[in-house]
Amino acid sequence: MMMSGYQIYRLVSVTLLVLSLTVYSYVHAQEFKPEQVKSAYIVSFFKHIDWLSTSSRKRYTLAIYNQPKYAKYLSQALLDNRITVDNKPLIIIPASSIRQLREADGAFIPQQFNSQVHEIASALRGSDTLLITNNSTNKHDVMINLLQKERENIISFEVNKANLVYEKLRMSSELLLLGGNELDVAMLYRDIEVEMQKSKKQSDSLQRKLDQQEQALLLATEQLKLAKQTLKSLNVELEKNTQATKKQKLELAELKEKIHFKQQQLEIDREALKVVTQQSKLTEEKLEQQRSLLKEKERKNSQILAVVKKNAHVLSEQEVEIKKQQGEIERQGVDLQGKSKVIDSQKTYLLLTTSLALVSFIGILLIVVFFNKNRKTTKKLKKTLRNLNDTQAQLVQSEKMASLGRLVAGVAHEVNTPLGVAITAGSLTSEGVERLKEKVVASSLSKDDLDSFLDRSTKSMAMSEGALIKVKKLLDNFKLVAADQTLSEFRQINLPHYVDEVMSTLSSELTKHQVTFQLNSVDELMISTRPGTLSQVLSNLVMNSIIHGFSDKDYGEINVDIILQSDDLVEVNYRDNGKGMDSHALANIFEPFFTTQRGKGSTGLGMNIVYNLVCQQLQGTITVDSKQNKGMSVKLLLPVNLTREEGEC
Repeated sequence: MMMSGYQIYRLVSVTLLVLSLTVYSYVHAQEFKPEQVKSAYIVSFFKHIDWLSTSSRKRYTLAIYNQPKYAKYLSQALLDNRITVDNKPLIIIPASSIRQLREADGAFIPQQFNSQVHEIASALRGSDTLLITNNSTNKHDVMINLLQKERENIISFEVNKANLVYEKLRMSSELLLLGGNELDVAMLYRDIEVEMQKSKKQSDSLQRKLDQQEQALLLATEQLKLAKQTLKSLNVELEKNTQATKKQKLELAELKEKIHFKQQQLEIDREALKVVTQQSKLTEEKLEQQRSLLKEKERKNSQILAVVKKNAHVLSEQEVEIKKQQGEIERQGVDLQGKSKVIDSQKTYLLLTTSLALVSFIGILLIVVFFNKNRKTTKKLKKTLRNLNDTQAQLVQSEKMASLGRLVAGVAHEVNTPLGVAITAGSLTSEGVERLKEKVVASSLSKDDLDSFLDRSTKSMAMSEGALIKVKKLLDNFKLVAADQTLSEFRQINLPHYVDEVMSTLSSELTKHQVTFQLNSVDELMISTRPGTLSQVLSNLVMNSIIHGFSDKDYGEINVDIILQSDDLVEVNYRDNGKGMDSHALANIFEPFFTTQRGKGSTGLGMNIVYNLVCQQLQGTITVDSKQNKGMSVKLLLPVNLTREEGEC
């Protein structure tokens, strides 16, 4: 296609204006170090870019990808110069993963990671994140690209305005005056030169290409019909998923009602347990007193029995003697009266001994009665303890379902974004097809129109495919973590990867409360454990930090460190920078029903459940360290190879 002389004149004028502004920026950039110029440019970019939700933001965050030293340098420079953007703080955070880049308002990719720019740009699409690169040759994916020649301090930048508009970011007109140029203008100037050289050849081959384009148009029309049918089936499937989600929400509401009812029953059982415990203590005290009395009586009875045996022996001897003396009664008539008195006294003594034996029998009978009463009391206590254990198991199951409910809500929130991108891409493609049909009917279709349509269609399909792949990956992680939470089976896992998966399912809660997450660990650490139990422990710790630690803060930070202490033991250190707790709360943190927010819906069972799960099902140990306004640290020591038997704390 030939361009008029006036159009060429305008393009050349705009290009010369951009080049003059770039030279002005180069002259002034030589007065500073490269790091200072880069930092100044980056801050200026934030001052000249508008996000749709700027009014509701409390701060701006810039993630530095895999370059913690520069992140520390830039953060200190902002702090020293007290630099803000729209009277709001600009926070610099180091990032080691693409997920952390998505959570920030801006992302800076150093030059040594330019090979990953395409992958990072694809992952950041639809996240409203400003992408800043350094000397990147990938002009298609960049938004703002810093330029620096080797061995020179001269720094400029270039802007791809199309990518900014796609991410719904507004660029002020003063941004280019800082020393930048639009890639569209520079590329257009280059295309003018090429087009002036090839215009004659293009005019000769235009008719042949037009015929080829008509064939390609017919093929594209067929492909678009197939794409429409695919989109319709996807819409039907999406409607089914929406209905299923509504049904799950209703089931979740019913489950919450049941949990509330169970909590009320637990409160009643707890009061009854207190009364039974007090009665048990009183019964034990009485029983102890009775045991001491019985021991004293047994000692006295043993003495009496010894006397009775001795007297019985004496009596038998006397009876023998009486039999011997019966033959001599007639001869000893004189001594008969005296011996009769002796016999009477011995009978009296024997009667007394018999009475004492009867008393001993009554004491033994009392012992048996008290023993039976004590056995019945013990049986009641065992039954009460069994009911308490059943209630505790129900609470653990309820907590699992609540954790699963949070997981479902988080995944639904995360799935909505890529599905919205896919639907938007499909809508844009459909609109392009309609416009193309109109031009075909009007016989006004040109090569540029067809190239533009094919380029937009390719981008839209790529965006839709990337978004749907992300949804599939997220649902795979959700199915894995959800299955682990509902089942307490043994399985070998890569501990760092599994912790990252669990935290990704909680990303909606973290984003909602302005909480950032950082995982510090080796890439691979295989252990054999109960993943579902570990997932529930991490979920309870995160919700405890959000509800208690960050309740009075605008934003927070959570860090998880994984360290292999020995061949048999691994340490998981969970830390937050919340408001911490005092010594009284720290001493009672694992006590059931202990909470500092009794009137705000907290039951005080979260950390008690965490303690029981870690000690019993995971066979590990847990310690908590915290100070007022100093955050909280939870240290878990877990076995690398878990046995099948449950442990005890």
